[in-house]
Amino acid sequence: MQFPTLLLLSTIFSITSSPWTTTAAPVRDSTDDATTLAAINQLLSLFSQSLDEKNLAALGDVYTADASIGGGGAPPLTGLPAIIEFYTATFQDASLKTLHTSDTVLGGNFTETTATSVSYANVYYFGPEVFERGGESFSNSSVIFRERLENEYQRDANGIWKITRQTGPFILSIEGDTSILRPI
Repeated sequence: MQFPTLLLLSTIFSITSSPWTTTAAPVRDSTDDATTLAAINQLLSLFSQSLDEKNLAALGDVYTADASIGGGGAPPLTGLPAIIEFYTATFQDASLKTLHTSDTVLGGNFTETTATSVSYANVYYFGPEVFERGGESFSNSSVIFRERLENEYQRDANGIWKITRQTGPFILSIEGDTSILRPI
């Protein structure tokens, strides 16, 4: 698959231990970087689509077998089975509809087989639908999480990029009716 060769970033940042501190790092401005960034964006789109469609088996195309997720206040997860189990528990209520969007704003540390990114996501949760006003369908309630994620990626021998480590989500804000959510 060919990706556009437009490098979306003029400055690449690396993240220090604080989730709010950035320091400039040198840019290796090449078409390889643009292709890697496009692949990362495609991977994050697949992640969002997998969650929204509740196709959790597709997370095997997003994460490496030994991937880890940590930070952001949730218990750390290690390994693809634990990640899928977590999302299965999260979305066991089939009436809870979601819409995940993600924008990669910082990408860097590009090598032949590794890369990093910082992404911001909006996660919309919609409660059960109700029918009102002339038969039009309206969401009863919703909540929006605005999040920040830091990802590390690996490219395998077949050229496929996957997330090997995800830090976050760091919740930036929560808006709406959180009563539609249940603890997990």
